[in-house]
Amino acid sequence: MIGAHSIRPVRAATPARGALRPALQAESCAQALIELCGRIWLELEHLAQLNTCSRTAENPSLDLAAQTLRLELLLIIDSCESAAWVFMLDPEVRSHLLAMSKDVLAVLAVEPNELTLGLIECAQDRVFDEALLQNGPHGVIESVSAPVQCCGEPPGLRSVHRF
Repeated sequence: MIGAHSIRPVRAATPARGALRPALQAESCAQALIELCGRIWLELEHLAQLNTCSRTAENPSLDLAAQTLRLELLLIIDSCESAAWVFMLDPEVRSHLLAMSKDVLAVLAVEPNELTLGLIECAQDRVFDEALLQNGPHGVIESVSAPVQCCGEPPGLRSVHRF
């Protein structure tokens, strides 16, 4: 057979597309981290409201919410160290997510009756700082006033951050 060629799979090389992937991955990972920071911040805000609303020694709602958040943080930490997330996430963003999660967990790792509003606010500050860091120098995280209702009281205006 003259002119017969063996069939080989053809793979197109596109270096421009390959070079663009890490930049897009870093940007989308940073945006996802900002979104996650917003969710964690809101969970901390819920803890703060539960803490403020109930001044009793035992507060099962606060204890459950705090323990749930601790478990979520442990899962994030464990996942950040997994082979799948090492491959999937931008290394710098993964490093920041891991550090922030460990810091927030360390703040919240207290006995239920020792979880004070000051500790919760400290954890919120760490999460907000991380979101600002990921948002970059030109990004904007809006500060708005929104109605907040706590323990059946009429809604009042309170400054909250929208991520």
